[in-house]
Amino acid sequence: MSAEGRKARLWDLPTRAMHWLLVISIGVCWWTGTNNDLEYHQYSGYAALWIVLMRVYWGFAGSSTAQFKNFVRGPATVITYLRTLHWRNTPQAPGHNPLGALSVLLLLGLVLTVVIQGLLAVDVDGLYSGPLSLYVTFKQGRHFARLHYQWFEYLLWAIGLHLAAVAFYYLHKRHNLVKPMITGRAHVEEDMKAAPLWRFALGAVIASAIVWAISKGFYIF
Repeated sequence: MSAEGRKARLWDLPTRAMHWLLVISIGVCWWTGTNNDLEYHQYSGYAALWIVLMRVYWGFAGSSTAQFKNFVRGPATVITYLRTLHWRNTPQAPGHNPLGALSVLLLLGLVLTVVIQGLLAVDVDGLYSGPLSLYVTFKQGRHFARLHYQWFEYLLWAIGLHLAAVAFYYLHKRHNLVKPMITGRAHVEEDMKAAPLWRFALGAVIASAIVWAISKGFYIF
């Protein structure tokens, strides 16, 4: 049966869950930061850090469509893809296309950068400083706080660009990229090769331990 006649498995449950949980955590980070609710801002930051660590881990240990080696491509491939971007009759990629891969790396890198800056940031009154701020001076911590705010703006612009790309693929190419991230299935040529869930559980334990240690400023004993 052709790809147009059936829906194959495209995204596994962990990948979809991490995608939407990251959306929620960034939204909570924005809301709590805007409303100066810094206690919950920290918690949402820890959640975002856990998700990014897990997504990086899953990029090596996860299912075939989630692994970086299967969708991150070199400059030549990206340029070739850009030259055909305006074509309307291209089939949906069995995973992230070369341009989408750059979006994934950019968003993960920006989220990680913003979180690290927040971990090192010092609040004006010092009540809700990041857990790693004890390793920097007050002046340095205030600088990280300003960078934290500035780079979050960059992250919002990157998210806006990502949403614009999703709209472009839907309106111009008739590729619905959102639905497969909900259902896990799409009209692609072959099923993904699923990774066992014990790998995800193992990564979750490791990522949780790392985030917990960071939240304690590495003073865990």
